[in-house]
Amino acid sequence: MPSSSKYDTETKATAELVASMPDTIPCDSAVFVREASTRRGVDAERRWLARFYPGHSGYGQRLIHRNDRSYDVLTFARAEGQPALVCFDITMFFGKF
Repeated sequence: MPSSSKYDTETKATAELVASMPDTIPCDSAVFVREASTRRGVDAERRWLARFYPGHSGYGQRLIHRNDRSYDVLTFARAEGQPALVCFDITMFFGKF
């Protein structure tokens, strides 16, 4: 796992942590997805987003490849309406079925 990752898809959601989530989690500190297949990885992203940004809007998505890593960048509105962006490091499962 990249050393700059503060979160991963196994991070437990506490009320305090959810309340302190930033509006942006950039790719240099991306949420690391610990899954070995595309389907499980995408499901893990969705679960994580629902836990840490409850009530969020639908999201836009784009794929980025940088420095031998793959990232899924999701943009959405938080429940309160402010824009948010979360970058997921999907290198572990990207392209694996």
